Amino acid sequence: MYIIIAGGGVIGSHIASLLAEEGHEVVVVEVSEEVLETIRRQLDVKTVHGNAATPNVLREAEADRADLVLAVTDSDETNMVTCFMAKELGASTTAARIRNPEFSGYFVTPAKSPQATRKIIRPRSLGIDVFINPEAEAAKEIMGILSGFYSTPVESFANGLVQIREFMVEGEALVDKNLSQIAFPKPCVIAAIVRAGGIITPSPEEVITQGDSVYLVASREFIDELGQMFSKPKRPAKSVVILGGGRIGFLLAEGLKRHGVMVKVIESDLSRCQEIAAKLEQTVVLQGDGTDRDFLIEQGVPSADAFVATTQSDELNILCGLLAKNLGVPRSLVIINKPGYVPLAEAIGVDVAALPTLLTADKIAHFVLHGGAISAALLEGQQLEAVEFVTSPQAHIANKKISDAGLPKGAIAGAIIRNDRVIIPPGDSLVQPGDHVIIVSPLSVVHSVEKLFK
Repeated sequence: MYIIIAGGGVIGSHIASLLAEEGHEVVVVEVSEEVLETIRRQLDVKTVHGNAATPNVLREAEADRADLVLAVTDSDETNMVTCFMAKELGASTTAARIRNPEFSGYFVTPAKSPQATRKIIRPRSLGIDVFINPEAEAAKEIMGILSGFYSTPVESFANGLVQIREFMVEGEALVDKNLSQIAFPKPCVIAAIVRAGGIITPSPEEVITQGDSVYLVASREFIDELGQMFSKPKRPAKSVVILGGGRIGFLLAEGLKRHGVMVKVIESDLSRCQEIAAKLEQTVVLQGDGTDRDFLIEQGVPSADAFVATTQSDELNILCGLLAKNLGVPRSLVIINKPGYVPLAEAIGVDVAALPTLLTADKIAHFVLHGGAISAALLEGQQLEAVEFVTSPQAHIANKKISDAGLPKGAIAGAIIRNDRVIIPPGDSLVQPGDHVIIVSPLSVVHSVEKLFK
């Protein structure tokens, strides 16, 4: 695919790296020559210097032949205009990073008379196919984690019938056993093992070691029961302390309150505290320093079910998340913008490090897939991708066993879904036309997997 990315910041460069690794033809448009020079040194992509919201620059980037235009600059307005211009020039699909929720809804114009028809302005009429809000996606992800029994996000496929979740190996019962020796209480597939930052494609002889984590594929009704074999479940959070009253912190507090969770927001800026308190009634808003141990103790942080650090500083979030963990908070979650900080945060004890950049990439992942793919999710810091395919009668894999289909090295079949019936494990099953098949594979072989479903 030919993909244009408008904006070479943290999100833009991260998505460009991902798409280039998957083998797509990528061009990055950026107004800062300094940022472009950094991208040229680090990535094998084309670059165009200029404002993507102008027709001449988009023509230079060849928007007329673009399969996808992603506008992810720091300006909502620039992103909207970029998508509009690109669509007018002939781009197939556009996606815009929009942080202001007022931009992403419908607008009904006033009628000239009581009998006159009112005009409805829709996002698509502005040339925007998809709205992406990284902050809203991050808040949604954290809410999902806090409402579950485990401190890891879950990915759902086949209308929620199948789920994929990462579990840390915490129990001694599984350590030093190979997978063939483990008696799972319900059908499941181990799609990947993560060890010391590396990905291991599982085999029956693979031995589980202390500190491993596994990606488990199972039916939705079995995932929590299976998870108990690896990690001790925690109760869903009923009280949460949020550090930082920015966009993510505010959206998270707002969402948790709607679900009946007791929320405290700690923010250092007084005017922002007043603004949040005015908008979120019955929410405790405190002005204070998240690094002040005595202050956190005085405000009852140790008794909270979870602590979430959402400030603009990755370093501050990691530090405060670790402090909360040391104070006895069962769950510590932090927002991080630099992907390289994730291993550091998790190594020193933070339960979950959420990346808005990763969630943004996750949002657009299925737009760059072919071969009958209908949904996708990025796993393990984008080292793996889980894809749900629909098998066409002409597909190479149709009427073949999964084990005989020629999956590329590293790819694992997680499940077959046939008429809402889940088949796990799917290895010896015949793939029939119309089946939904879930495959987990390294990014480098995703295109090879796609060919099997074409």
